Amino acid sequence: MGKKDEVAQFVERKIHFLQEGKDGGENKAVLANLRRGVGCEPGELPQLFGIILMDMPKKFMSEDGVPTKEEWSCYIALTLYALHQQGNEMGNRSMHTEECIDLGTAMWELASSYEDSNAEQRMLQRMRMLSTSADMKELSYHLRGVVQLLKSKGIPLNYRILAADLYELQCLDGKKHVHLRWGQSFFQSKTRSNASSK
Repeated sequence: MGKKDEVAQFVERKIHFLQEGKDGGENKAVLANLRRGVGCEPGELPQLFGIILMDMPKKFMSEDGVPTKEEWSCYIALTLYALHQQGNEMGNRSMHTEECIDLGTAMWELASSYEDSNAEQRMLQRMRMLSTSADMKELSYHLRGVVQLLKSKGIPLNYRILAADLYELQCLDGKKHVHLRWGQSFFQSKTRSNASSK
């Protein structure tokens, strides 16, 4: 199993742990803390150390104080999941889905949820902003805006896939591969949607 898959698996385990927690009040507090971390760097908020780092494989962890690819991927995916989940009861509606809904698919669903003709162009503009992000902190900022829109429309996302994509984005040639996949998913979803409406 490659690092990308290990990161995806770790994030999925964390989310399942949060979803299946017995103490609803404690889980709400954990999610609230995670939400505070949106837009920050790994290590910036000490109250997140236990949530993010507990059970994290040692090989994921930084040895020099600079966040690793794995730490960035897990951190962004988990904090954005907490933001996305806000306002939805854990047992009733999870904003993490097991379905193959990557960012491109979710953004098409978002575009099609609006009734104006400019929605598709607005989503494509957001995708362009994601693709031109200079670093992980800027990418996290743009992803937060997308997740807030998804949350407002009740559209879920597969955070296992997102975590894997976040890892790959930081690898050589990974950025163009991930952006291509997001674009393909967006337009494949559009094609399916148009075909089913005929």
